[in-house]
Amino acid sequence: MNPRVIYTAYFVVNQKKLLDQFPPKHKNVFAHHSTIEFRPKNGLEGIKIGEKKYIEILGRVSDEKGDAVLVDNDKSIKENSHITLSCAENVPPVYSDEMIQKAIKDGSVEIFSEPIFIEVIEGYFDGVNDVIK
Repeated sequence: MNPRVIYTAYFVVNQKKLLDQFPPKHKNVFAHHSTIEFRPKNGLEGIKIGEKKYIEILGRVSDEKGDAVLVDNDKSIKENSHITLSCAENVPPVYSDEMIQKAIKDGSVEIFSEPIFIEVIEGYFDGVNDVIK
């Protein structure tokens, strides 16, 4: 039986550590994952469920609606891999994609000069629970 897969991702192992390092700027806090693929065409092909690794945090982008860190997610099909840290009221986490595009265009991305790494674990979200056995 094929599992239901909403998205595959690198899930943040220690959200508190990430949020201590990058305090959220908005009310709704996420700091949960970096998407590999939303509704993956090939299901779990290439996904190593439960594999832990460190990914680099490259920079940060924030505005009046959102706040995210850019990451080096080697498996992501997204143009700009990131972890959404927080969003303002009534702003969905997917807003980070638009915010990052705008920040790249206007040059307002804060790029870090020193490497910063965060531990993640590979898995998927099935619509109810993170699956990272």
